[in-house]
Amino acid sequence: MRMRKLFYILVACLVLLVIPLGSAGAKNSNDGCTVVEYEALKNKLFQTVASERGTFGVYLIDLKSGKTMGINPLEPFHAASTFKLPLNAYLFKNITDGQVDPNLNLVYQSKHYEGGTGRLQYDPVGSSYNIETLSKYSIIYSDNVATNILLSYLGKPNVKDYMRSIGGLVVDNQKNITCPKDMAEYMKYLLALAGENQEYNRLLAYMENTIYNDRIPKLLPQNVKVAHKIGNWPPTGTYNDVGYVEHPSNPYIIAIYSKDTEDVNSAFQVIQKISRVVYDYQTSLVTIKLLVNGQPIQTGVPMVLKHNTVLIPLRDLAEVLAVNVQWNGNGKEVILARPDTEVRFEVGGLNAQLNGTILTLNAPVELIDNRVMVPLRTLCEIMGAKVSWDNNTDTVSVDTIADNSYGNVGPVKEDPLALSSLKKTCKTHTLTL
Repeated sequence: MRMRKLFYILVACLVLLVIPLGSAGAKNSNDGCTVVEYEALKNKLFQTVASERGTFGVYLIDLKSGKTMGINPLEPFHAASTFKLPLNAYLFKNITDGQVDPNLNLVYQSKHYEGGTGRLQYDPVGSSYNIETLSKYSIIYSDNVATNILLSYLGKPNVKDYMRSIGGLVVDNQKNITCPKDMAEYMKYLLALAGENQEYNRLLAYMENTIYNDRIPKLLPQNVKVAHKIGNWPPTGTYNDVGYVEHPSNPYIIAIYSKDTEDVNSAFQVIQKISRVVYDYQTSLVTIKLLVNGQPIQTGVPMVLKHNTVLIPLRDLAEVLAVNVQWNGNGKEVILARPDTEVRFEVGGLNAQLNGTILTLNAPVELIDNRVMVPLRTLCEIMGAKVSWDNNTDTVSVDTIADNSYGNVGPVKEDPLALSSLKKTCKTHTLTL
């Protein structure tokens, strides 16, 4: 929670910052900071949607750098239920300003009835609910009746004026339309408000606990929190999602909109793919420093943050721990050996054997770009080393302490998968090493 609050404060500092789009990848500036570039991601997203029927819009905001990336960012789309995001932001503004009492009861009238998503449509007209409950239902269950009751109370023109006041460009008093950039900016504004006033954290909690997780969060790691709002408007083939993704190292806001899609299932799949491509790209921007017994080490190929775990090239791990690497005849089983310790595991596997005892790794051993990548913390600790993480300097430290008693066990044997030697990389905050 403390880390999230720091991110909210960071967002507040970035609210008025506009930085132009650059070219591919991530690089180091003269002061050592990571410069985020999104042209490569943009090209990859174009490829993702190129063969798909319909029009898709995407807007991304990196919350660390303030960098943005857009595909059809100002294209008008039917907002559908994503409108409930700025509606509730306006509601909470009035609550925090003392203009609205969240415990005030409002009555369900016949004009508020609307089918589709939600639970209140099944309640009898004349039922009453307090404003806090209506807000909660409008987000968690995307309840249309709850939304209509709130909108009648707040006044649609007031909500639309608020949307314009916080930077909305595609706003129409009669039509429920928006654009990816506007919705991403509304989300960013909400995070900034949450950094200043804890009242807004309730709204973010509702967005984290929505029952609709079939788009942005669907293909992301389960432990990654996503505060988001979906929207559907089948008559125009519109399926949307906008949210804040609490990536462990590079948190971001993403808005994904669509229209004229083939059907609901294909639209969902495209949105899921877009979301995962962006998440993986954010992961690739990570830059982790490695210290071994206090000395900086550069790995042969970049370490990778995947499954919320740091993966290090096998050869570099072997050199760090001063162990021999042996390969089983099939070229798939790896053996790390010392005089009194033997660790066996397979590429693609999640289990390891320590002197015959089966252990579970915190991430699978993977083959990435023809290199075997292994979970750093688990294997270091299995071999008796201590591992720590410094949040302030983005540094993982490995202390091999007792390992020195083994001295030099000889060169690491080349494996059949072209392991290499030393270089540098990656960057993160709270993560599993």
